[in-house]
Amino acid sequence: MRYKLLVLTVLYFVTNITANALVKITVNGSPAFCDSVASTLLVSVPQQWFGGSQTVVVHGVDGCQVVSIDDVPLASDSTFTFNDIAGNKSWSVQCVDGKEYTLQFTYLPIVELEGDFGYDYAAGTVVLAEPGESASEAMTAKVKWRGNTTNTPEKHKRNYSIKFVDANGEKQNRKLMNMRRDNHWILDAGQPDMARVRNRVATELWLDMSRSPYYYEQAPDVLTGVRGEVVEVFLGSEYRGIFSLTEAMDRKQLQLVKHDTINNVFHGGLWKTDEFNSQTGFRYTLPFNDSLPDYCSFAVKYPELDEVFPTSYQVLFDAIYSMEISETIETYNDVVDSHFDMPVVIDYTIFYLTLNANDNSARNIYWYCYDRAVDQRLSVAVWDLDASVGQTWSPVDWRPPLTAYDYFKIPYNWLFKMLFHNKCKYRQDFLDRYDELRATWLSTESLVNRYATAIDRLIDCGAATREEQRWNGDSDLFGHPLNFVEEKEYITEWLTQRMPLLDVWMHHHICDVNNDGTVTAADITRLYDFLLNGHNAEYDEHLDTNFDGVITAYDITNVYDVLLGY
Repeated sequence: MRYKLLVLTVLYFVTNITANALVKITVNGSPAFCDSVASTLLVSVPQQWFGGSQTVVVHGVDGCQVVSIDDVPLASDSTFTFNDIAGNKSWSVQCVDGKEYTLQFTYLPIVELEGDFGYDYAAGTVVLAEPGESASEAMTAKVKWRGNTTNTPEKHKRNYSIKFVDANGEKQNRKLMNMRRDNHWILDAGQPDMARVRNRVATELWLDMSRSPYYYEQAPDVLTGVRGEVVEVFLGSEYRGIFSLTEAMDRKQLQLVKHDTINNVFHGGLWKTDEFNSQTGFRYTLPFNDSLPDYCSFAVKYPELDEVFPTSYQVLFDAIYSMEISETIETYNDVVDSHFDMPVVIDYTIFYLTLNANDNSARNIYWYCYDRAVDQRLSVAVWDLDASVGQTWSPVDWRPPLTAYDYFKIPYNWLFKMLFHNKCKYRQDFLDRYDELRATWLSTESLVNRYATAIDRLIDCGAATREEQRWNGDSDLFGHPLNFVEEKEYITEWLTQRMPLLDVWMHHHICDVNNDGTVTAADITRLYDFLLNGHNAEYDEHLDTNFDGVITAYDITNVYDVLLGY
């Protein structure tokens, strides 16, 4: 066993949130965070401590001291050995004031928020403790709840938007862990994700697998996803559970060219889709008004409206319009390169189809232009992927069967959808890229290991158990029980079953309307049967070979073209 001589310092303090005196302990300089509701103490220590033992020296401070640990009396300056440290192991700590606490260790970083927060930014402080390190100073910040469906009045486990400020309330950039230096940060609660890490894992997957946007040579620091760290969070003297501390998606992350404020010339542009509609699906345009904060649920993110008014939606409108007029594949092939960063678009389509992230086919996407004065192409960045890998936002069908109708469905977004057309000039590139990724980042083994490893860390460090105890059965989870072991098994089974089926579906020829694996006269017969006898039947998108929304003789012509080699 490994033994180290460490210093365990006991301090008492009164928080600005509660009048109750709370014990604080530092282990080798690492603070313990107190949950006064459950009378527990949590310390973030190096992962190497787990599975071994650590010997500490206990010091009393200002006449205060720990009286005993696990009923072992401790005199001043005596030592105590924590044996067989593990995530779910705890020790009883009795203090001189007669109070008793349960002490546990984790190897996740810990974040403590202090303040009274709501829908609007309010003053607060943030403390960050990394494993085995002393806590940061109390960093002043403005903090508020954030999100859309996750931010309704009845929600309990909130997401937080944090903006660091200095003593005068001015913007203060901070570098947190291995991420960027900035003032704006996000605490993502993973609500109501039953694994709490779907969004974090999916974003890391995207950062690994996606190609760089078209302007990479001009901006090599560009990131089309946000980096983050899984942490455990305290709100004042209350444990709030597992969160992801992440960077914000903004102009800085994407390295967009700044707005020319002197001459009021637009360069970089950033918009986020908040709803699922014909505009965010790139199917139909409406007139835009540059004085409004959004265009048909494309919310302006840069340049922000309170800094540049009015804004400009022209480049966004032109891109959507280019898809609206693409009623034929020939038109699509002619215009798509002028408006979209196709290598990244191809990667994103593969990415969201792999994870079955249907909530991200039209909404929850960041669209951006690097410098519209030079190149008007839009590219794509990822966001909010909780409803993926076998989970939805539905309180009823939160785990729909693998064969559900929307598990293998041609995308609604016209830009992505046309990649499935056999005459799309990017069709073969799309399939080749899919096969390339399936042999690397998207191999079944790689995907399973990525999700399993993330969940195993939560289980191993004890965070999973603490999360289950804190949030099990809460209405944020539609009353479902949290069980991280079962969730890991579910995700493993879901990926193992889905990926071979997706391989077949991705390579499916749209003119193979009877799904027998080949395009033959039998497919024409199937279309004839529908046209002659199925006029009252429900629309079947598998028969719509030209994606025009109706089944007509044009679909038969498409099959003829394939048979004749056109």
